[in-house]
Amino acid sequence: MLKFRLSNSIILATILITGCGQSFNSNTEDKNLLPSSFCADQSDTRLCAANEIIQTKCTSCHTRYHATWGPYDTNAQWLESGNVISGNATGSALFIKLKNNGGNMPEGAPELTEAENQAIRDWIDAL
Repeated sequence: MLKFRLSNSIILATILITGCGQSFNSNTEDKNLLPSSFCADQSDTRLCAANEIIQTKCTSCHTRYHATWGPYDTNAQWLESGNVISGNATGSALFIKLKNNGGNMPEGAPELTEAENQAIRDWIDAL
């Protein structure tokens, strides 16, 4: 019995020492349960998803160079900016700028994927 406890203790210690230190299981969707830093209302998953794309792919230029698309993290801020029209993605300046009108964005970088564009369209259309 002592030998069994000792071997289990060694195994447990080895796992703890060699663990990778991540805070979620990368084999699951646990990371999706973590709070988003891209939106104020964590229950608005469409806004969080769209804002993550915008903040990671667009604002490096649209804040620094164009002084637009700053740290908007609520639907109200996006609507007040005039870049988004409630329920009308194809009529919204944000979506038009992303989906052509002089070249797809982001300029000088890989275009947004169809899934990324769809996430932004779904968010705006649901407003």
